Amino acid sequence: MFLGIDVGGTKLAAGLVSDDGAVRERRRESIDQSDEQSAVQQIVALIERYGEAPRAIGVCIPGIADQKRQTVWAPNIKGWNHIHLLEQLSLRFSCPIIVESDRNAAVLGEVLYGCARGKRDVVFMILGTGIGAGVLSGGQLIRGSNDIGGAVGWIPVCARGQRRHFEDIAAGPAIEHAALELFRRHATLPELASLARHGNRAVLELFEIAGEAIGLVLSMFVSIFNPELIVVGGGVSACWDLLSLSAMPEMRLWGQPIGVSQVEVVVSQLSEDAGILGAAAVARGL
Repeated sequence: MFLGIDVGGTKLAAGLVSDDGAVRERRRESIDQSDEQSAVQQIVALIERYGEAPRAIGVCIPGIADQKRQTVWAPNIKGWNHIHLLEQLSLRFSCPIIVESDRNAAVLGEVLYGCARGKRDVVFMILGTGIGAGVLSGGQLIRGSNDIGGAVGWIPVCARGQRRHFEDIAAGPAIEHAALELFRRHATLPELASLARHGNRAVLELFEIAGEAIGLVLSMFVSIFNPELIVVGGGVSACWDLLSLSAMPEMRLWGQPIGVSQVEVVVSQLSEDAGILGAAAVARGL
């Protein structure tokens, strides 16, 4: 069994994964962001609860996992500014451990366990607290010189005349913040989605704006990487029925036409296990 640990900006999830992708002994808890070490110690305590079961451990993080320097940079977790997470975990546990970015783990998990089985040119876009993309081109991960490849949340996008980072338009907190400015009260993403599905025009426009930004970035994936499949995942993907109404036309408008005609865009079916399975997929490669 492989232990997959999914570290997010708000939650920590783990599970034992068999060779056929079955997940057992799932655990999920809110992440402790008191200080830099609180989240690390929480991961340690979580691993200890699994005893001697794991053959190897994969940890996926919402940021940059620098494989050369073996450091982690994750701005959505307090104090995780180039910390040596792998070193700290390896001092506590004897089995093989690997730390990988959530976007890279996600695309590997989808290829191994999900809808991208057998495919070699795949993009997985995570829409959640943050935004990132795992890119598999010709069967190889696109990492970049400093493992920053796929940090698409930083792409500048023009949204209705305002240029902002993609993540500041289409990530979950960004949509919630836009609603807060509009209604002067906080509403969660599921609440906003419900309002939109019941025909609230103002909320529908928020999803339309976010969808346009997503579609523009999808068109970049198509034109740069020519994938056969784009998988959308993360918490915000639960609103794909709303986002796709503007995202897909925008992708078709701006993407290379041959690539656009051949690419398939789907929502991940791995659900809440996506991060766990992705981390386990990375651990299997050890």
